[in-house]
Amino acid sequence: MSRWAWVGWGWLLLWSQEKVVAGQAEVEVLPGWSIERAQRQAYNLAILQALQEHFPTRIARSSKYILHNRTEGNNARTHTYFHLTADQYLAAEWLQTIETRYATRVQGNQVWVSCKVKGKARPRSAPMLPLEVRTLHCRDTARCSTTDFWAGDPFYLAFRSPVAGYLQIFWEDSAGVYRLLPYQHQRQYAWVVKADTSYLFFAPSAQRRSEAWHTDELILTAERPEVLHRVYLLFSPHPLGAPPEKFEPTLGFHMIDHAAFQEWLIDERLRLSDLQLRLIDISIRQK
Repeated sequence: MSRWAWVGWGWLLLWSQEKVVAGQAEVEVLPGWSIERAQRQAYNLAILQALQEHFPTRIARSSKYILHNRTEGNNARTHTYFHLTADQYLAAEWLQTIETRYATRVQGNQVWVSCKVKGKARPRSAPMLPLEVRTLHCRDTARCSTTDFWAGDPFYLAFRSPVAGYLQIFWEDSAGVYRLLPYQHQRQYAWVVKADTSYLFFAPSAQRRSEAWHTDELILTAERPEVLHRVYLLFSPHPLGAPPEKFEPTLGFHMIDHAAFQEWLIDERLRLSDLQLRLIDISIRQK
């Protein structure tokens, strides 16, 4: 499959290096985890395995991780679970998932979830920018960074870029995709970011009344013991396009259907070779 885009001086074949690749991974369901969380973890690691195998490179191990120690008889084993989005740290990028298959097995008192995934990937056309992106449960950026929240926690996102550009943030759950930034009362397609400037979103300023009026404050909820959400952060030095959203007055958010959002996202990644995409998996648990 090929996609063409006008770049000012001619037509450029953007997907000439696209490959259909496959990967698999298995993770243990840790104490307190839902099956959905283990599936999400196995899915991310399966994508990582596919990208590493078909686009060999040295992965930067700077991502957040959990070390889980388990003692079995006289043997102590350490399992490392990476909280990453697979295409964030590689010289290749995952474009689209074609097929996903999950399986569960029980071994003694352990439950394991495996994932086999097939999809489209390609080498990166532009290097990753060193963006600072952190989700937080309080305004203290030094000590409140987390991806694991409790129901009732506020949600904040800290951001900083070495270059100026345009930023969009979306929140995905089972119902659809919600636009978080720009805020709901703002009419622009993207937030204009200044270079080397620290931002704390969803935290209105008490000193700026106009800013407090349009800033959306977010409080997290969980209808099950643990629910998972995914945050999409898009940044580019060039203007971002308008997402195919529709305002839902009963919810108070601009929303997008899952399929329409993924199609639009692929088109944006093809249109903007320097588009930076960060995916953050969020867990919310009931107290």
